[in-house]
Amino acid sequence: MHVVVVGGGVIGVSSAWWLERAGCTVTVLERRQGLGQVTTPNSLGTIRTQYASAALVSLAQESLIFYQAIDSHLGVRHRELGWATRGYAYLTADPTHEVRLKESLEMYASLGVSSSSYLNAGDIARRFPFAGGAQAGIFHADGSWVDPAKITEAWASALDSTEIRLGTAVEGLQKTTPGWEVVTEDHTIAADAVVIAAGPYSISMLEDLGVNVPVKTTPRYRAFIPDGHGDHAAAPLVINIENGSYWRPVPGGIWLSLADVDERSLPPADAVALPHGFIERAANAIESVSPGVAEAARTALSEAPESIGAAGCFQSYPADDAPIIGAVPGHDGLFANVAHWAGVMLSPASGRVLADAVTGVAATIDAVHGFARFEEAVERTSTNKFGGWG
Repeated sequence: MHVVVVGGGVIGVSSAWWLERAGCTVTVLERRQGLGQVTTPNSLGTIRTQYASAALVSLAQESLIFYQAIDSHLGVRHRELGWATRGYAYLTADPTHEVRLKESLEMYASLGVSSSSYLNAGDIARRFPFAGGAQAGIFHADGSWVDPAKITEAWASALDSTEIRLGTAVEGLQKTTPGWEVVTEDHTIAADAVVIAAGPYSISMLEDLGVNVPVKTTPRYRAFIPDGHGDHAAAPLVINIENGSYWRPVPGGIWLSLADVDERSLPPADAVALPHGFIERAANAIESVSPGVAEAARTALSEAPESIGAAGCFQSYPADDAPIIGAVPGHDGLFANVAHWAGVMLSPASGRVLADAVTGVAATIDAVHGFARFEEAVERTSTNKFGGWG
């Protein structure tokens, strides 16, 4: 079976790896001159298993197990990928949230997440001296991160026979009997099956085929703040659950972000500028649980604004938060691995599920991970993942 994968980000190349292992002949088409050039490199590369839905927990746990043994799968070691297991610290300066936090822990445990624990004010002060006035929280011990560009490169380097065509934009998809024709500027490629894995651009591709996709595309941002504080350099990923501000250490400083995204669905673009005042808002939001981070951001703004690095990208948010993986209804031989707001995190499991769908290994994929789950109304979750306690 010849499968064309449209999109060369982390989801596209992980899908290709699993398809290749399943015995398929694979061609990856990427319109840019390199793999993982838009959404993937602007990710925080974070990995966790603590979610509020069984579907996401299942994908995340499978992905974490894969990552923990990545040398045996992709032939690359953790240190080559910038891997760190520091945990996630979900913090609040409001002590009245104790009951809600403990209820959340019970819910996570019911879904099979066993690595999260409650933090009181004393725990936080002892373990996280940077945490300022934080009074309560949850520590998620499985929380990790990896360099997004390096994991994309690792997936691609592990491919044996897959053809990767860079600088090849897809201009159209045409159904044939029995397969598909993928139209590019220079060629028409015949395929038995096509996988759409083009990040936020996947939605318009599917809509052009008359497929209703309950997904919102909206920009997310991060800023690099130079910082040499030793406590920050050794920190976990820190989230203020009151407002969705968060940060994690990177070499030479921190990445600071704030989930104050536009709740509208907007047409995606490759380049996303940092909104005016974003760093000030992020500093104000994180201050109650990380005052030193807020100070570092303000110092950089006032004394060395040229040292601040900004990045942004469009991400895709399905109505129920889980990615859409499986057959596209009404289009035989067309598949999707789309709507990943956590693509680096879930790429191992989502690629496997996609390959199973293409090769017909599992009959329940559509109901669990595919479009079929939207046949009934789904309540939209907040795009503010951490402020919404997601």
